[in-house]
Amino acid sequence: MKITGGRQWWLNGDDDGDASIDLARNRLSISEQAQRNNRRCPAENTTKASCDRGTLNNRRYPLENTTEASSDTQSPSPECKREKVMPIGGYTSSLPSDVIDTRLPDVVANMKKVRWISWDNYPSSSFPKNFEPTKLGCLMLIRGRQVRLWQGKKLLPNLKILDLRGSSFLKCTPDFSGVPCLEILILDYCKSLVRIDSSIGYHERLVCVSMKACAELKKFPSIMRMKKLETLDLNFCTKLQELPYIGTHMDCLENLYLSCTSIKIIPDSVGKFCTNLVFFNLSCCDKLKQIDGNFRLLKRLKHLDLLGCDQLKKLGSDFFDKECCLEVLSLRVMDHKGLKIIRWKLPQLPRFLRKLDLSNRNLGDGDIPSDISGLFNLQVLYLCGNKFSRLDSRLSRLLCLKLLNLSCCRKLVELPDLPSSIAILLAEECKSLQRVGDLSCYKCLWKVSLWRKTNKLIGGERLLYSMLQVNELEDRFMSVLLPCEPFKTSTFSDTRRLITLQLPHNWYNDFSGFLFFANQITRCGSGFCSIVIRQEMTMNSQPDHDQWEAFDKNKESYEHSRVGYVPFSSLRRTPCWNSTSYTNVTFQIDGQDMANPKIGLVPRRSAICECSEFWDEGNVSNKTFDIIVDPKSTNVHIEWNHGFGTDA
Repeated sequence: MKITGGRQWWLNGDDDGDASIDLARNRLSISEQAQRNNRRCPAENTTKASCDRGTLNNRRYPLENTTEASSDTQSPSPECKREKVMPIGGYTSSLPSDVIDTRLPDVVANMKKVRWISWDNYPSSSFPKNFEPTKLGCLMLIRGRQVRLWQGKKLLPNLKILDLRGSSFLKCTPDFSGVPCLEILILDYCKSLVRIDSSIGYHERLVCVSMKACAELKKFPSIMRMKKLETLDLNFCTKLQELPYIGTHMDCLENLYLSCTSIKIIPDSVGKFCTNLVFFNLSCCDKLKQIDGNFRLLKRLKHLDLLGCDQLKKLGSDFFDKECCLEVLSLRVMDHKGLKIIRWKLPQLPRFLRKLDLSNRNLGDGDIPSDISGLFNLQVLYLCGNKFSRLDSRLSRLLCLKLLNLSCCRKLVELPDLPSSIAILLAEECKSLQRVGDLSCYKCLWKVSLWRKTNKLIGGERLLYSMLQVNELEDRFMSVLLPCEPFKTSTFSDTRRLITLQLPHNWYNDFSGFLFFANQITRCGSGFCSIVIRQEMTMNSQPDHDQWEAFDKNKESYEHSRVGYVPFSSLRRTPCWNSTSYTNVTFQIDGQDMANPKIGLVPRRSAICECSEFWDEGNVSNKTFDIIVDPKSTNVHIEWNHGFGTDA
């Protein structure tokens, strides 16, 4: 039936009965099978296997000869006839409760009808020679201590899943010719693994092979018949020096992961035989110098990651088919100090790209490819760390562009014309940028980061004011980070502060949202800030009252480098937000590398409406603003994670 390590182990044993092993409690029990009685009854807690002779009576017996039943005994299905329970006679153990009995592998070997084995920390001994359960479908030996799984060839005709992840002592794999039905092979983090049996390259049923972080693996066998393989994951196999030879069409292969390997050449067989690839990850392959052939036949390729392939030589201008489905392309150089960046002309860009990363490519004025203006689906463009001083106005033709990152372009003297669709603009550490123009025409712009260590930015105050007007009218969030004058050490304040304020009369109708101000001291942190708003019943208990900050008191200058806007409409779905009862509030602000936090109210200029949708690259996993809903709390919890463009 099923064997599960650490808790309960089910085994479909010999013809006389089934067994249940609980290694956590060091117990072993056996029960007779129920009579068929012309019916079937599904066994509980089984996977990919059913009890074709009825269910088990789950009464257990400890290894010391006793017939006392366990307190967590489960009852069999009422449809099944209850049978007698038979203890295993003469099986005793004096081992401590946390030590696996060394005789258990022999017990398992005798269970000829076992279908599922899951055994954490399997002992160092190989499986016994007589271990050949012909009905075994799944074998999971996670964090096992074996050097070799078994000697010679084992015939396991029904085995479909073999999971040996974390087996740190395993040095070689078994012969796979005896497991013709194997579909999933997982060898992740087998850090001593040095040899993969060559029979794997002839396996015709494998669907997924994952060998992440096998640090000693230098070679993968030639692939001759793996026609059903869909995923091959060799990420972080740092000593892997070459891609396996591919000698057959692999029409099912969709995912090929080779990140952080020592591969030097991608042979042309990938472009010829892997024509249905969708995801191809070669990121951080810092020894990769050459990709033979081209990818013009890879019509379904959607994601190609060449980030950190700093030694890669020129790709041909016809490397991609312009009509291919490629959506994400990263050619970013990691910009290691002392490394001479290889500069080459970019290939023709596929027209359906949605995200393009050309960071640190040593691009100067006029080096941006002319066909970039034809990428009408492009939403995200990274041009960080390049050497141009100005960008071509053709960028304004990218009508779907949502995010432009120009951070660390230290020669950039002015921002380019942007498309009307732009939502996020990042240009941090652009030291030659002295002025920011009028951005009020960009109605979708809600997040801007122009931070640098020194010197305020001319026009920053107009940027703040115009963005606030637009986003207040649209009733959506706003997050802005600007440079400011250097701080003196004495001006630093704690990153945590309580601000208590009295709300004006009819504040909910007269104002549209809260403004949060602070000074960003450094960029050592992640830009994360937590804001908790709680209602105060009376101000008498709060002698140290703060004053509301007037945002537009001086439109010719800005005093704070970090400003965020949260519309009241975004808080309506929180159970604790009751606008009629809030009169006095306390803001608890926890931030990283922030000084002088203050709170402001924004006068309403539009009718009350729902918070507008806005484009945020972080999406669910890493939102810029996240309203944490806790039905049990009476507080409003806001997480503000502006982030930094140089970390993208």
